[in-house]
Amino acid sequence: MTAGEIDVRAEMRDFYEVEAALETRGAAVGRRVATCAEFVDAVAAMRRPGAARVLDVGAGPGTDAATFVEAGLAYVGMDLAVGNARLAARSGVAVVPGSLFDLPFADRSFDALWTMSTLMHVPEAELPLALAEIRRVLRPGALIGVGQWGGPLGDIFGDTAISGHRRLFSLRAADVNRSLLESLGTCRRFDVWDVGPEQWEYHFAVLELA
Repeated sequence: MTAGEIDVRAEMRDFYEVEAALETRGAAVGRRVATCAEFVDAVAAMRRPGAARVLDVGAGPGTDAATFVEAGLAYVGMDLAVGNARLAARSGVAVVPGSLFDLPFADRSFDALWTMSTLMHVPEAELPLALAEIRRVLRPGALIGVGQWGGPLGDIFGDTAISGHRRLFSLRAADVNRSLLESLGTCRRFDVWDVGPEQWEYHFAVLELA
């Protein structure tokens, strides 16, 4: 890992720690709410013995947690920012601090994984490392729900939401994101939502782990 890569990850952590301290993260809205409910239904339909265990990577303060918990699923969130773990605990939600590149969980611990607006912060060259970690903690046949911003702009730095802090956005074309994700298994669904700024689009996929 180069010094530049370390700086990118440190910048990301700093951004989300400040966001957590300011408590500016809003609730899930719009299409994300319906999409999460549909994914929860699909996980519940797996009917594995006991409550299915779901890992939410990049959970923030547990933005989507209630939808999983109310369905009787065993929810655990993981987020880069310690501050978000603290906010989640205040609401009675289990979120642990950790890195996408070194998930703090044992092999084959979860029946499903949900990650929204997280993989877009991973450069394409590093994404296989992150996907390998995702694969490691999932059981065979696990369902994976992935949402991320994409488009033709490549790696850019942006976001003025918090003055003095920036984030890397790796905006990949839909066919590139789909191909990368299919290294995990069968793609059950791949949607493109044209809902962002000019040349930005949102990609949502559901995969079944091979």
